[in-house]
Amino acid sequence: MSGRYTAGNHLQQELLRLLRPHSRRLGEQLSERVRPRLAEIGRTHSGRPAPAVVSALADAVRAEGGKPDMAALAEFAEDISAGRNPFE
Repeated sequence: MSGRYTAGNHLQQELLRLLRPHSRRLGEQLSERVRPRLAEIGRTHSGRPAPAVVSALADAVRAEGGKPDMAALAEFAEDISAGRNPFE
């Protein structure tokens, strides 16, 4: 799992994001609307207990009008608690 968060992979993902043409349809998707907030939570909640991170992630999804998948958010929270940010 540690290979998933390498610096090269992060750089590649960021370049692909910057080079992707703007799509109104894509921008309307919940995942795209909530992505910046999830990345911010990943940065600011690093090392915090997983239950606190899950709560923050769920609140971010609800704020955009979505229904959070608690199982998925729990997995992301474990990564964030361990100091990794799966959203960057």
